Amino acid sequence: MKTTIKAIILLLLLPVSSLAQTTETITLNLPESVMARTVRAVLPLDIDARSEGLQGTIRIIGIDNLQFGDKYLSCRLHVAGSDLRIVSELAGHQINLKVGEVEIDFNCNARLRFDPQRQILYVKPVVDMMNATQNGGQDDLGQALVALLNGREFPVSMQDMKPLIARSGGKTLMIAMRFVNIEARRDMLQFSLLPEVSTK
Repeated sequence: MKTTIKAIILLLLLPVSSLAQTTETITLNLPESVMARTVRAVLPLDIDARSEGLQGTIRIIGIDNLQFGDKYLSCRLHVAGSDLRIVSELAGHQINLKVGEVEIDFNCNARLRFDPQRQILYVKPVVDMMNATQNGGQDDLGQALVALLNGREFPVSMQDMKPLIARSGGKTLMIAMRFVNIEARRDMLQFSLLPEVSTK
């Protein structure tokens, strides 16, 4: 996501003079090819998908065939779980059963939902088809890992975008960008941004 933010800033360098005169939103369309390179640049990516019944490290190590449609995206995910433990309770005592590691590949569609107040993009994957390659042929473990991801919303914070700073003469121009909306469109991801300009 950091690469996406850098791309946005670079594309906004040109219209700096006009931004100071407007309060209208800016629309930025990033094509599938750009988003695919951006996603590959941030991998591997640890995700917080733990539950009361399954603990361990869960990591996305590959995203392929990324495609955008109207209001959704589709891709093939390669996910790995390590140091996995099944947590249960017996007679009032917690039991941790170490089950090891698992790697799974699956196709999924994902819906996107953006919260402009919290500046968070939510990604909700729905698993289509899965193949598992794991130690000991633990099919149930692969299914349990998929169950943690399937139909669950994962937040991506958009608040880390730093303002664009330009200096001219004795003044410093600062342009902060606030995301108004983020939407999947056919063959692209569309960002709507509101510039907030200040000087000192």
